[in-house]
Amino acid sequence: MSNDVDFGTIINRATSLWKGNFGTLVLISFVFLLVVWIPVANVAFVAGYFRAVLKVARGEKTEVGDLFRAWDCFGDLLVYLLLVIVAQFAVNHLPLLGQLAGFVLSVVVAPGMFGIIDRKMKFMDAFRWSLQQIQGDLVGWLLAVLIGGIFISVGALLFGIGIIITLGWGSLVMALQYDKTPRVIIL
Repeated sequence: MSNDVDFGTIINRATSLWKGNFGTLVLISFVFLLVVWIPVANVAFVAGYFRAVLKVARGEKTEVGDLFRAWDCFGDLLVYLLLVIVAQFAVNHLPLLGQLAGFVLSVVVAPGMFGIIDRKMKFMDAFRWSLQQIQGDLVGWLLAVLIGGIFISVGALLFGIGIIITLGWGSLVMALQYDKTPRVIIL
């Protein structure tokens, strides 16, 4: 996808991919939600889940086993996520604007997470690269995290179990936004 793809196209593509891969995404999401509760190992399962979603976004075949094949980026993703959690904890305690600051932080770090998972970036490079991506397409990333989060949340609202159905849809929105980024890494 080129960098000038409008966000409506991403939503339509994510919806089409979600419908076309519904059974696979539901199965992968179900297994992911079963194993993501395992402390520390869950970082690798998050990486595996997003790699599986990226495969769907790219038209590649994916399977449940992909959830368990992402240990190669475990260390950098663990450090990245720990730093993000600490920062989230700090900004969420700011009076009045804490929740908004937490959302902005989520948007700013989203590209870096994909960079570690897909491009095997080191955690510090991922932070720098993430900032570059946000500067290049703030609106796209803001919408991807917001709309993707809304899609996922709708499933969670449906007796909690609905997240199995909508997790893949929201994740596809973010994966397609990520796939708009240039393949060249400039740090």
